[in-house]
Amino acid sequence: MPSLYLLRHANAAFGGPELTDHDRPLNQAGERAALLLGQYLAQSSVRLDLVRCSSALRAQQTWQLVAPCLQQPPDAQVEKTLYLCGPRALQQYIRGLPDEAETAMIVGHNPDLHQAALFYGGSGDGDLLARLQLDFPPAGLAVLQFERPWAELRQHTGRLQCYAVPSDLV
Repeated sequence: MPSLYLLRHANAAFGGPELTDHDRPLNQAGERAALLLGQYLAQSSVRLDLVRCSSALRAQQTWQLVAPCLQQPPDAQVEKTLYLCGPRALQQYIRGLPDEAETAMIVGHNPDLHQAALFYGGSGDGDLLARLQLDFPPAGLAVLQFERPWAELRQHTGRLQCYAVPSDLV
């Protein structure tokens, strides 16, 4: 029964003429939020089989702050294709995850992650689903559990197990 962890990168610094969007680092609030989320995942005894991370600096830094909080975190595979890929491409990417990965995390961006969480989330706690409908803020996490293998995932086939945002964790 696969589980998918969708983690939006934490708050990033504003860009400028010297920085492309791809190269924006986390700001201090983003660093704190990523650490909070890492601690939350550690308390939940999360064990990830694989992590795929957008090549954007802010996404990589988010994972670099979360990973040390976990016991035996996998090395993240950095994927340029996850940088603002679009919701359909992300859904296709998720369906292509390897079957041997029971728990997978994708560290990426909105609107792609939010749309994927809404697309796959068909059941779960009504309050969590309602909150997810409204927002997927920086350092937001949605966890979906499925009864089917990755390749067979379709709309609303997931159960929303968790929806956590930094303000919930303070």
